[in-house]
Formats: sequence, C-alpha cells, structure tokens
Amino acid sequence: MHVRTTDFSARTIGNETIVLSLPTSRYFTITGVGTRLFELLATETSVDELVEAVLAEYEVDAATARSDVQRFVDHLRDARLLA
Repeated sequence: MHVRTTDFSARTIGNETIVLSLPTSRYFTITGVGTRLFELLATETSVDELVEAVLAEYEVDAATARSDVQRFVDHLRDARLLA
C-alpha cells in the first residue's frame, strides 16, 4: 500500500503534516509518529514494514506499535488516502 499520488495535497511543517483531500475538501492533520508513517507510505510499504520502522525509531512495545500502526492505516483507508 502507499499514499495516493493524486486527489490530495500534503505539506509537512516540523512534526505536523496537513493533508487536503481535493475531491472532498476535507483537511486532515497528522502529527507525531503519524507524520513519519505518512512519509514511509510515499512508497509501497506493508503494515509489517511500518511496524518495524516504529520499533526501530521509537521506544514502544511490539503490540502497541502494531495496534497503533493498524489504526493509523485504517484511518487513512477510511479517508481514501491509500492506494
């Protein structure tokens, strides 16, 4: 999966990413670890790869990392930001 390259605009400033869905005119704010995950999703990336990155870069246990990554991915899917 990866972030769609059409139908949205995104800008990252510091540790915050603002995403505008062009078809729906909805804004999304992504902060913290979500900004890093969004960056990783610029290319084809699996949930397992996202979890591995979180475990390597942040102090969190595997179960929490997997749960949080899955919830983040689900939100992006619901917003139709993933291809």
